Amino acid sequence: LSGFRSEKTDEEREAALEEARDLNGVNPVVAIVGALSALTMAGALWYFTQWLGGFFIMHPFDTDIYFAQRVTQVVRNVAMGLASLASGFFGVTGLGILLLGLRVAYGVAKGELDPTPIKKSKNDEIELPNVWDLMMNKKPSRRGNKNDDNPFGI
Repeated sequence: LSGFRSEKTDEEREAALEEARDLNGVNPVVAIVGALSALTMAGALWYFTQWLGGFFIMHPFDTDIYFAQRVTQVVRNVAMGLASLASGFFGVTGLGILLLGLRVAYGVAKGELDPTPIKKSKNDEIELPNVWDLMMNKKPSRRGNKNDDNPFGI
């Protein structure tokens, strides 16, 4: 179980938590607009869920084949479940982002927070590998010379 424990000290953990709580650089307008779009999508999905439920009630699948009855019930349950799950997901996400945007707007109005984006240095940028080259087994050598004669990429 020691493999699941963090190697950080208590001071490092506290510093990481304080950095995560830092809301400077978050633009409240962007957060609120994003929240409203997520809530709009949640409302549209909820309307679709209600429409889908009404459609299934008004158009029953009548057959005497037991297997077809059960498959129809499964398909209807999956469709209703996915639609309601998606509407709930978008609703909760939109609510959370809306609360974040309101909190940041309150902090900016009080002078606690600065919505100016935080500039990152070039050293902090992450360079992602070219996935296509990795899939095609085109590996650059570790020493920097791009010699394709070595099949192992060393």
